[in-house]
Amino acid sequence: MLKLIFSALFVQVAITHAHVFKLKNVVGQSEQVIECQQEPMELGIVLDSSSSISYADFQKSITFLQNFVSQYEIGDGPNDVRVSIITFGKGIYPRDSFDLTTYKNKEEVIKALGKVPHRVGLYTSTGEAIEYMSETQLSKAVSRPHADRVSIVLTDGNSQVWRKTRDAAQAARDSGIIMFAVGVGAVRREELLRIAGNESRVVKVDSYDQLEEIKTDLAQQTCVKKEKQTTVTTTTTTTPLPLTERCGKENPADIYFVFSPADLGLDATAWTTSLISTTVRQKEMENGFRFGVVSGSCPDDEGFDLNDYSTVEGIDTRLTNMVQPRMTTLIKRLSTSGYSKASGGRSNARDVAVLVANDGKKNKGLEAEVRHLMLMGVQVFIADPTNSGIRIDGATTLTGRSAKSASADLITRLCPVRTGEA
Repeated sequence: MLKLIFSALFVQVAITHAHVFKLKNVVGQSEQVIECQQEPMELGIVLDSSSSISYADFQKSITFLQNFVSQYEIGDGPNDVRVSIITFGKGIYPRDSFDLTTYKNKEEVIKALGKVPHRVGLYTSTGEAIEYMSETQLSKAVSRPHADRVSIVLTDGNSQVWRKTRDAAQAARDSGIIMFAVGVGAVRREELLRIAGNESRVVKVDSYDQLEEIKTDLAQQTCVKKEKQTTVTTTTTTTPLPLTERCGKENPADIYFVFSPADLGLDATAWTTSLISTTVRQKEMENGFRFGVVSGSCPDDEGFDLNDYSTVEGIDTRLTNMVQPRMTTLIKRLSTSGYSKASGGRSNARDVAVLVANDGKKNKGLEAEVRHLMLMGVQVFIADPTNSGIRIDGATTLTGRSAKSASADLITRLCPVRTGEA
């Protein structure tokens, strides 16, 4: 049974495009404009292609990069983003690389990234690759003087000559290149910090499967804040909507929480109800959001009367139904009617599903149902109350073991603060 448990309206998701976002503060007769500007930009990708990465994981890194750059307006115009890449393993592979001017639009760049081969190098020459990016691909001689120069180094291993990596990254930063380090798996945080030079530009995930989860956050971090002063020409100013109102007003969402108490057990069900209660009570969720719950499998969960069954086989069948995994059935129910107008769905709202589930046999068939939801355009999150490590391609697993921290992660992803706004 679909149960609508909360209804509210309005707050904004900062979708990270390569556009300019502005905040205005009026001080005296001057107006301070803070711009979060992701264009123009020269983006230099430094990609690990060593033997420590499996073919499948290398392809995941390529897919991540394709999805990441797709967030920008790529071209050769004065305000566009331009992209280069260099791969490394045992040395560097310039024959597989392309420079800022090689491709002229987003489609060409994404296609070219898909053709980058995995060289399975028996070494990790990170420093040499950073040096090539800095001195050749993103040098001042070939970069637009008005464009920010940003580099993203993606690696899963520690360089053998760490001093070379440290010195090359320092030289790149000294030349004005903003360095980001994305680490996967066992790579040491010290290695990533030597590359980025600042903890705030270090991003680390446990596996290549998790890269997609950081795509938007990383794009927001590469947003470069700039300030300029302009003169106020009128004494009348318009007060912008508070962030907590803009999120839902500009980008409302219909959110369903889906869970099966029979599958989760008592403790995890209590965690789930805490997650929902914490989320709907937050100020960011006051306006623009509607909440629903899909839970239970009645009447299958109910008992039966004395005269319902006359055979042992009938009773056994009913008892078997009570212990069958429920989540796939619940998700099917959600995809069938949950976002319909009759259930309160809105045509102008995002469709969001938060699936509370643990990894294990009880969730057999879950991936197929999640894919079906995503094909319908539903944004899917996974909440894992027992930290079992469940991962489903295309869905975002919320971080945090407590219900409160998982709720905070969900709200941040639904309504991320635009760089420069807080």
